[in-house]
Amino acid sequence: MLYRKSVLAVLLALIFLSFFGTLGLSAWMFPRNYDWRYRVISNLLSPRDNPSHHWLPACGIVFAAVLMLPFARYLRRNLEIASPRAARVTSGALVAGIIALICACFIVPQHVHDVLGVRRLHEFVARSAAGFIAIGMLAGCWGAWKGCARRLFKAPLFWTWSLVTLLLLGGIFFSESLLLLTQLKPSWAIPIRSALRHSVFWHLGFWEWTGAAAVFVFLCATVFLTPRPTLCDVDLAQDDGASSASI
Repeated sequence: MLYRKSVLAVLLALIFLSFFGTLGLSAWMFPRNYDWRYRVISNLLSPRDNPSHHWLPACGIVFAAVLMLPFARYLRRNLEIASPRAARVTSGALVAGIIALICACFIVPQHVHDVLGVRRLHEFVARSAAGFIAIGMLAGCWGAWKGCARRLFKAPLFWTWSLVTLLLLGGIFFSESLLLLTQLKPSWAIPIRSALRHSVFWHLGFWEWTGAAAVFVFLCATVFLTPRPTLCDVDLAQDDGASSASI
């Protein structure tokens, strides 16, 4: 277990360098001034907006996403001692989100031509990636809560996961609600924009970067706050799984 945590800690460092490092470098070389509070990450991936270096963040995000796959398996193994169902949902949703994130890097961000009959396919896939990852994190919080109730996990794990997950879900809900509201009620669009146009909370870029940081903190808590499962815990989890299957 100690060796496994050491390997995951190395993967965390590589994920940070690959994701935030390449994005930061690409933002520094961006043709125009790039402010992460107002510009979306897709601007860095777009050949139209970043013609010279759009390949750099795309490769970095793909590499970081691949390195996240072992965390899905690790979470499933650790959450099984508390809730096999939450473990399966967490692992499956994270894998789906990682696959969608990789696909979003290969689908060029553009709004001119339809891709597979969809006008904004990149945005759809990117939002799907965020949604799946958020579901996986939420299921992880459910498993951590059950583990804390049975004294298998410590409270800092649950509270850390819950805070970063609520931050991610709150950002997604807030930004999507404003977008939907302005589409359903066009007459409200101008007052809303006038009230929030100078606030970072109006801009999707702020929520994208905040959500990326929240996911990274979630992975850090996964490595450093999840306990080592004992043989008794594993046997108990297997007995609970067998009981659920029999029911």
